[in-house]
Amino acid sequence: MPNGSGSMQSRDNKVYSVIDIGTNTCLLLIATIRENKLIKLFEAQEIPRLGKDLYKTGIISEEAFQKTLSIFNKYISHSKDFNSEKIFAFGTSALRDANNGSEFIEFIESECGIRIKIISGEDEAKYSYNGSVYDLEISKDYAVIDIGGGSTEIGYRDGGIIISDSIDIGSVRIYEEFLKGNINHRNIETAGEFIESKISSLECITGGRSFVGVAGTITTLSALKNRLKEFDEGIIHKDILNLPEIGKIFEDLISMTEEERIGLAGYMKGRSDIIISGILILTKLMEQMDIQEITVSVKGLRYGLFLNIPDFI
Repeated sequence: MPNGSGSMQSRDNKVYSVIDIGTNTCLLLIATIRENKLIKLFEAQEIPRLGKDLYKTGIISEEAFQKTLSIFNKYISHSKDFNSEKIFAFGTSALRDANNGSEFIEFIESECGIRIKIISGEDEAKYSYNGSVYDLEISKDYAVIDIGGGSTEIGYRDGGIIISDSIDIGSVRIYEEFLKGNINHRNIETAGEFIESKISSLECITGGRSFVGVAGTITTLSALKNRLKEFDEGIIHKDILNLPEIGKIFEDLISMTEEERIGLAGYMKGRSDIIISGILILTKLMEQMDIQEITVSVKGLRYGLFLNIPDFI
């Protein structure tokens, strides 16, 4: 698995776009490589929530089809503004799981000309690792936790090889199955037991490593801890969260109504319902893997995919 460094030189000054289509979000990164460094030119986030009702119906809804198409057209426009040479689009858990995933991919390609590539959970963990740690302190040995809407990935480097694992628990999936319409202590306990049973299947050996967390659950936790009203990458990236802080935020959030959670800040829109299940996953992972603190990264999968674009050209 390339780590993103070997083929950078050949891509100097070429601009590419990467779209990461998750279970909840659709993310855009437009970037280039200059002097062996990734330079971000533009980023965007939209929330089509492909995973809405997916784990009940088995299909991506027509509403999500149309929302995603609208987002893709917007991202194509942004890419043209930056003279992007090519747009690469990648699908993760929702598209791996949906019975109509291939229909969705054909629809997007026929409407706007972009072909979505579905990546496996294991590859998702590897690329997420690449993207999360590339600008962190190089002397440390990291393990990366990526809590998505439909799945959770863990990746770490061992002897030059990235070891990865993926489990089918995510903030949208757990919310839809256990908490939708009724976030109470009994349902949270049931969801927690289910999460613990899934975590027990992990085969990762992560002892002695520094943990890094990526994706919306952990960046939102950092924003809430720092009492931010708007998302501020400068404060959130490389922030450190510990278990007591996370537990306090969790208790505060479950005591609120969804309207109160939405009212906390602009970044809670589209996340006010699933943040509870996302934090529950993170807490159970930290408890079972004896993790006392975790460093926040705002980078993640889309950055790792960009660094490894030669894999897809």
